[in-house]
Amino acid sequence: MNMKSISHIVLGTDYYGKTIPEQTAVGLLDKFYGSGGRIIDTAHVYSDYLPGEKHMSEKVIGRWLRSTWRDGYLNAADRPYIATKGGFPVIGDMHASRISYGEIRSDLEESLECLGIDCIDMYWLHRDNTHVDAGEITEWMNGFIREGVIKNYGYSNWKAARIKESVDYASAHNLKAPAASQIRWSLAVTRYDMRTDDTVVEMDADEYSWYSDNRFTVFAFSSQAKGFFSKLKRINGGYEVPPGKAGQRYADSLNFRTYDRLCEICGKYDMTPAQGALSWLMHAPFPVFPIIGCSSESQLSECMNEASCTSVREFADQSAIFHR
Repeated sequence: MNMKSISHIVLGTDYYGKTIPEQTAVGLLDKFYGSGGRIIDTAHVYSDYLPGEKHMSEKVIGRWLRSTWRDGYLNAADRPYIATKGGFPVIGDMHASRISYGEIRSDLEESLECLGIDCIDMYWLHRDNTHVDAGEITEWMNGFIREGVIKNYGYSNWKAARIKESVDYASAHNLKAPAASQIRWSLAVTRYDMRTDDTVVEMDADEYSWYSDNRFTVFAFSSQAKGFFSKLKRINGGYEVPPGKAGQRYADSLNFRTYDRLCEICGKYDMTPAQGALSWLMHAPFPVFPIIGCSSESQLSECMNEASCTSVREFADQSAIFHR
């Protein structure tokens, strides 16, 4: 994948145009770009699970792109790297797969219209369907590349074994292979009782081994664990658990121990827990692009300043706080 010389931090844009109003979203996009960020990750389905107009994330990004070009802020060569996703299951039934050629083509064409661009830099399939042959899917994606409507493709929430099938098929048939994978991964480990959606793929020891052996690129979503390490507090010898999904998904003894170790390292280098958690991801033995989901410019600034923390070699020893 010919990634531009850019920050590895990726801006996630779920809820843009809904719980994150368009004016706030535009401010975040401006701040991200102005801070050196160049990869924007969205999906055709983003915010569709909330009432109101459909495909709002892509539409907000499309209007922002058109506005910045019109105002002379960007030219074609400077346009951010746009990644979007299609093929999400029927909303309300995660096992009602939409991984078919016709449904993917429809999503792709609508995404191009919403974004107002002619070609998508990275097109992800938003869930897997193991009943569809990986070779057939590889052919579909290469067809879109030949048409010039996408440049690269990848798989979101696919197991490594399925990705390997696609990679091997592409190699055997002289086709372009998938460029990257998008799975849930952060320094915090999701509690097993909270892994209720079996269509979501989490990083684990087996997955990690494959990515490491093959140096395969990962875009890590939920890379900040819903802000768990930023919101968790030590009080009177115990822990004050963050509210909402952060506490529900990650509050357990394993992640508490990780938090203590993280705070120890961050204290030595004047880093915040959010910066440390992102730095840890980026010290993996394969390329990692953490996707951040910020609702304020101050949160975004903190994450973008992570770049100054990547030299902390204590994070290079993944085994020190890597519990899988």
